[in-house]
Amino acid sequence: MAQPFSFGFGGEELDGYVEAEGSANVENISEQPVELGSLLIEPQVHTLEEMLSHLPSSITYTSHYILPNGPNADAKCLPRRDLFDIRAQVMAEEDLSGLDSNATAGLLSDDILSRVYEGGFKTWECSVDLARYISKSVVTGQWVLEGMDTQIIELGAGTALPTAALLQYLASKAQHSSSFSRTHITVADYNAQVLALATIPNLLLTFVSAQPVSRPWPNEGDLDITTTLTSNFPTALGDVGIHFSAISGAWGSAFVKLLSDVNIARRGNDVNAAAVRRPTSTLILASETIYSPSSIREFTQTVLALLKANSAGPADRAVALVAAKRVYFGVGGGVNEFLAVLAEMGAYGQCVWDSSEAEGTRHGVGRCILEVGLRPVG
Repeated sequence: MAQPFSFGFGGEELDGYVEAEGSANVENISEQPVELGSLLIEPQVHTLEEMLSHLPSSITYTSHYILPNGPNADAKCLPRRDLFDIRAQVMAEEDLSGLDSNATAGLLSDDILSRVYEGGFKTWECSVDLARYISKSVVTGQWVLEGMDTQIIELGAGTALPTAALLQYLASKAQHSSSFSRTHITVADYNAQVLALATIPNLLLTFVSAQPVSRPWPNEGDLDITTTLTSNFPTALGDVGIHFSAISGAWGSAFVKLLSDVNIARRGNDVNAAAVRRPTSTLILASETIYSPSSIREFTQTVLALLKANSAGPADRAVALVAAKRVYFGVGGGVNEFLAVLAEMGAYGQCVWDSSEAEGTRHGVGRCILEVGLRPVG
């Protein structure tokens, strides 16, 4: 049986205040050896409708401020389903039909079980860094989401704060525009249970909270999950050119092939044949995914395969942003190990954000965001 290790976060990890960057004691990672699970979970595609069908009649949320990088940027407020609410649902529903149950043990014990449960119910520190960074990037025009088809892929999505930040931007822009570029969002997590109970609910909350309303969206409360809401959500997304898919299971060649099949099917269903030939801008996001040496190579191969597959056209653009701690004490992974594997595979990684240089960032375990890309041939 796989042995657990813990990142040393408290029971509600960052639930108290997401922007309190040092609230998690990341130096207390257990030093016990990590044994791999005997079998990997095979990758599987899930529809948005399937994921929504697992939600209870209401979900409890708290909104969290993602503080900006810089004194003049606006703070972003993202609603997120409360961890205690997920736990309550899991304990109340012994059988979540159609979902793997591997994540339950980790959810109730706060442990990560390598290749069994990878911590997706928690919001890890570097996902906040990445959400903040990309929020600023789209506002300042560093990353342009208009004018060409866009594909957003978040690996190890978990609570999906980075994707939620982009979805909030897209939903807000849609209120002031009558024409939309197509955006396809894929959220991937090892556990289907995480996707259904954390990832998709958070994206639902984000989209609903971004809609124009007569009174301000409450910072905390309950959202009623009605049949009307779950049936209208995919339609409302489609009306502004946003389409979702979710993939559970392990990274690797099977995962890349499955995502490619999803994209081929999506393009085949597009009634606008001319739009299929439009250049595509692909953004791959990942946070806290390189903590274990046993999975760094697999993760790197997946990222590079996705970059290559989405850079086929002369005008296509593909880049990956990987947020991580410099060192994961007691586990063995970290930025240097990741960069070494990238170099070995003929790719590059460059730091585009560093916690030591960010204004107001507390000292401690260093964190950074790496831009990862393919080296030019020749």
